[in-house]
Amino acid sequence: MIRMAVIGVGSMGQNHARVYFHNDLVELVAVADPNQQFLDRVCKLYNPKGYADYREMLEKENIDAVSIAVPTKFHTEVAIYALNKGKHVLLEKPIASTEQEAQEIIDCAGKNKVKLMIGHIERFNPAIIELKKRLHELGEIYKIDAQRIGPFPSRITDVGVIVDLSVHDLDVIGYILNAKPTRVYAETQKRLHPHHEDSVTALLRYENDILAVLNVNYLSPTKMRQLRVFGKKGMFLVNYLNQELFFYENNSYSSDDWSSVTEGDIKKIRILKREPLASEIDAFLGCIMNKTSSPASGEEGLEVLRIAVALSDSAASRSTLYF
Repeated sequence: MIRMAVIGVGSMGQNHARVYFHNDLVELVAVADPNQQFLDRVCKLYNPKGYADYREMLEKENIDAVSIAVPTKFHTEVAIYALNKGKHVLLEKPIASTEQEAQEIIDCAGKNKVKLMIGHIERFNPAIIELKKRLHELGEIYKIDAQRIGPFPSRITDVGVIVDLSVHDLDVIGYILNAKPTRVYAETQKRLHPHHEDSVTALLRYENDILAVLNVNYLSPTKMRQLRVFGKKGMFLVNYLNQELFFYENNSYSSDDWSSVTEGDIKKIRILKREPLASEIDAFLGCIMNKTSSPASGEEGLEVLRIAVALSDSAASRSTLYF
């Protein structure tokens, strides 16, 4: 039995606590949050010990690992404290606010020989898992369109959409392609967010001459999460919210000829649905118990942050940036 704690039990942290509470491999020992209302709510639901100060919790409780779901600006401080206490850490995305801070977290985990996993939850969405298995069915891949839009979340004030939302798509694209971008260009807007961008439109060129277009914003009255992958044999469409995967066939494709694209059959691929957070946490627990590599490593989190920073820099300088 792994003795778990959660630091930060607001919106996402409460879900971590819930999943741990219902996991047979886990004892949810304690939670920490300076917001008494959040703390009372989670303690009432799942009966862990509650602490206003995470440091006091880590000093007093016998804990093997922690989930950290605090605002991004506190990631480095909290993660390094927990890692130095010898705790395995599941750290919500993004890994940190800056590349330097991300590297400090990675180095600290290595120094203390504990597991560090970044909460890039979308790679655990069953539709993305199935897409990755089937990606070869497209033949040559030439373009990816990512759309992640929805209403403005007033609780998020320390980061903009690039770091808060586009990191999901940057992680998924790198994950399914096993490739890195060679150049990026981005345009941003700030309409509602008090400090940061709340809309980004980005163009990235990846290795193997694959293009990716990101449309990410907090400005839509409805929530949409979709990914389209185009290739010679057709197009895959992922609906993250419904965990659906469709294949749109290019009826003109044959092994000998690719001179045209015409509409063919549409196939809905059967997906065994499951909450991505539950799968993510199972993966985290598995790497602890089996002493295996993290399935969403700190280094991968740093790479995603590096691209996100490049998008911000591109928008600020109004220029294309090369890797």
